[in-house]
Amino acid sequence: MPTLTDVDIWPLLGLRISVSDVELSAVDDRTALDLGRLAASGIHGNALPFTTPWSRGSDVEVARNVYRHHSGLRTTLSPEAWSLEFAARLDHTLIGVQALEANDFATNRSAESMSWLGLQWQGRGIGTLLRIAVLTFAFEGLGAARVTTRAWSDNVASSAVSRKLGYVADGEASQDREGVPTVLRHYRLDRATWEARPAELRPHVLMEGLGPVRRWLGLD
Repeated sequence: MPTLTDVDIWPLLGLRISVSDVELSAVDDRTALDLGRLAASGIHGNALPFTTPWSRGSDVEVARNVYRHHSGLRTTLSPEAWSLEFAARLDHTLIGVQALEANDFATNRSAESMSWLGLQWQGRGIGTLLRIAVLTFAFEGLGAARVTTRAWSDNVASSAVSRKLGYVADGEASQDREGVPTVLRHYRLDRATWEARPAELRPHVLMEGLGPVRRWLGLD
């Protein structure tokens, strides 16, 4: 009887998505602990960029929130509902998370992206590279028809990346953010717009280990 490999058991462990000097890979227990430390060191200013306040609290509380979140994802992922959160590294240094999640993806071919970076790597164009990597994975790797994202109205950097990559506004609504009504903006990017993007937004993206992930998600 053949020995089961790590990838046989958890196909995400074999997936690598790289563009330029940035790489996305699966989050294991050790990486989840390191991401917790990174988040605890600071990932935003006073304004909360997320729709849930997981980055609030003491250093230990924030780090635990991150670790528990990533540990929990492995118990809930299924072909019908999944959240794929990748550790982002720049020249092998852990810098943040880039995620893609979906419900009933095999039917509706729609997914949503989200991300966060440590403060010291923000404002350097890295967020654009990460988004290109995950959009390539979504459209070319998984066969998405559209990818959406969201950002609070004062999250200028996130909205700028979305517009740069061709997302269009897809509505907005006022929601409670830590007791303050704040506008949450929705953006949508369809396959045709993605495929028509200009040459400067077409860096080479390498995807390794895609086949086992597609089969695991029921896409083959």
